[in-house]
Amino acid sequence: MQYTLISPFLFMCTLLAVCIFALVNKKAIEDRRHDPSVPKSTLAKDGPQGGVAFLQPLEEQERKRAQHDKDVDPVLD
Repeated sequence: MQYTLISPFLFMCTLLAVCIFALVNKKAIEDRRHDPSVPKSTLAKDGPQGGVAFLQPLEEQERKRAQHDKDVDPVLD
């Protein structure tokens, strides 16, 4: 068997499989992102904890926490 013929074929099959996998997962992520019933990430800026809260000053963290405690259920109990 000549490896010069099978190597490009295997490369193209692998590349095709990776592209199909990426496109399927991209569609799933886009569908999840546009679904309003999916909870926001705790790292999202508009999420329940206001993004990367640990990088903000303590006073600002407490102010945001008090503001969110009024209208958001706790993430962890």
